[in-house]
Amino acid sequence: MGRKIPAKKHRGVKDPLVQHARRMQGLKDKINAPPTDPDEQPVPRSLSRLFAFQNKDKVVKKKKKKHIPTNLETIQKGVGDNPISRLRKLPGESGRGFSLRINSAIRALHDPIDQDDYPQDLDQEDAKGERMVDQRERRKRKQKGKQVNDEPKLTRTQKLALKKKAKKEKAAEEEEIKEVVYEHVGFGDITHAPPNLTVRPKMRGQDPTAMGAPRPGRKDLLLSSMLSGNKKDSQANAADLARRERARLDVVAAYRELKKQKRMEIKTKKK
Repeated sequence: MGRKIPAKKHRGVKDPLVQHARRMQGLKDKINAPPTDPDEQPVPRSLSRLFAFQNKDKVVKKKKKKHIPTNLETIQKGVGDNPISRLRKLPGESGRGFSLRINSAIRALHDPIDQDDYPQDLDQEDAKGERMVDQRERRKRKQKGKQVNDEPKLTRTQKLALKKKAKKEKAAEEEEIKEVVYEHVGFGDITHAPPNLTVRPKMRGQDPTAMGAPRPGRKDLLLSSMLSGNKKDSQANAADLARRERARLDVVAAYRELKKQKRMEIKTKKK
């Protein structure tokens, strides 16, 4: 048999009613008790835990306040016995001038005899200021050189024109270098008819029935068809010549009106 585990011994009040009465006696002043100060609103513990979790990474370091004795001497002299701490920036004084004045005061404080007998010229010892002046002069010289060597600035339209010109030249060079383009026919491709030409070639001869576009100067114009039979005769009189001239002018006016109507139709179609 295994070891017998002893049971827990019950010590204290064995009567539950008495135990409950004691507990309620301790909570009598806490349950439903009015607040001591009605204007005070205590922060709930859950809300304080929430803010504590939110600000757990922020460690606030308390600054130690320096204890300064409030004596008349310290008030008159400044924070301490150092007279340099009493120096203040004068109205209209630059920051560099104020720093130079502090440096001179420090030198006078450490070596007052030499300063009284042989006052030093701070401008001669200012090596940093000399370097800055040299840098400014070099920059000015560089800027002047750039202004002399620089070409006049081009406007936006001039730049665009140069770009277009360069693009055209590049395209012309590419066309010159361009090799012969061959048509690649895939395996198994079948053509049932020759290709249809979209552009008509110009007529080689004077045959008007031949297929092709008419050559320049040989078009069948309205004026030429109307004036084909009106050839001047050597024996024609002045009245006949005037009549022919009027007919020619009428034909020219009609031709111009026809061309004008065609132009108007093309414009309306484009719109």
